[in-house]
Amino acid sequence: MTQHAIFKEESTKFYYLEYQLKPNISLESIKSALIKALNPQHNGVNIVIAFGLKAWNFIQSDWQPKDICSFKTLNGVNNYAMQSTQQDIFFWIHSQNHDQNFDQVLSIQKCMQSLADLQLDLAGFNYHNNRDLIGFEDGTANPQGDARLKTALIAKGQKGAGGSYVLSQKWVHNLTAFNQLNIEQQEKIIGRTKLENIELKGNDMPIDSHISRTDVKIDGESMDIYRRSDPFGNATEHGLYFLAFACEMRRFETQLKSMLGMTNDSIHDRLIEFSQAQTSSFWFAPSQEDLQDLLN
Repeated sequence: MTQHAIFKEESTKFYYLEYQLKPNISLESIKSALIKALNPQHNGVNIVIAFGLKAWNFIQSDWQPKDICSFKTLNGVNNYAMQSTQQDIFFWIHSQNHDQNFDQVLSIQKCMQSLADLQLDLAGFNYHNNRDLIGFEDGTANPQGDARLKTALIAKGQKGAGGSYVLSQKWVHNLTAFNQLNIEQQEKIIGRTKLENIELKGNDMPIDSHISRTDVKIDGESMDIYRRSDPFGNATEHGLYFLAFACEMRRFETQLKSMLGMTNDSIHDRLIEFSQAQTSSFWFAPSQEDLQDLLN
């Protein structure tokens, strides 16, 4: 069984924590801390945990899922890039209450602070019925129902079955520049209408739109992912914490390289002209059974 909180979609408040393990800690101490950190402080609070390659090999040296790897910096066309900020342990806390999320965050930090350095500490929220801060609905193409499981989870028979590969990126938007564009220009960049959320068709869909660059296939197979992203921000810094789950790592890599123009056509996603990825990490979120075995 997977970590069920991955698929809990009713939450409206979110919290993201990324940790880097300190040197010379013991395996017993980190396992004990994680067991305590994953103890919910309130009913209705969902917690997902995932591990970077280095942390997984430290905590579970017996086996690896086939595709597990660290994020490596991607350098695209026109000096566009996604820098690696690979961390070790990721917590995603979400519910319908920010106060309950925050209680959980404080509990996790208390458990982790002597063993790991907190590298990312970020609260997210639902914005105007699942819209990004740029005003377009986010996650429209997400799989629904059982299709989510096929997209997000490693298949039976593979190492790590029921777990998921994870990509997290903190994207900071230049809303001033984007909002200076008229609606039609914005729609061409995204590939959908802004108000009605209808995908552009035929010649109306630019080849450098966000949809065109992320709706990619390999040998006829769609590189679909399950998105769980949400906005974050304050008056001076704001954007999207991009969070996605997939059954294989190449789905992330294919989409990111397409966005950066690291393809035969060398065309980049125009959305990256208005938003920059400040962090990028790959993770493995084990199934609930593998997680229990890991911590025992």
